[in-house]
Amino acid sequence: MRRIYEYLSVEEKKEVVKRLKKEREDLQKEINQNDNSFSPLVRQILNDTYDKWGLEIEELERDIENNIGPIKKI
Repeated sequence: MRRIYEYLSVEEKKEVVKRLKKEREDLQKEINQNDNSFSPLVRQILNDTYDKWGLEIEELERDIENNIGPIKKI
């Protein structure tokens, strides 16, 4: 997880999760709609970014849960 997240409050982390999920969804749409337009290298970078954002979301949700107990999926 990025070190910057260590300095955020639980509420700020929730907002980051919400925004990351939206950006990740938008990225997936872009990849799906324009897959043929990207070179294999660019496609791989976009897919890696999608996966990394997923890991960041999971880590932030786990951190939020550890600090305030079980949460509903955002």
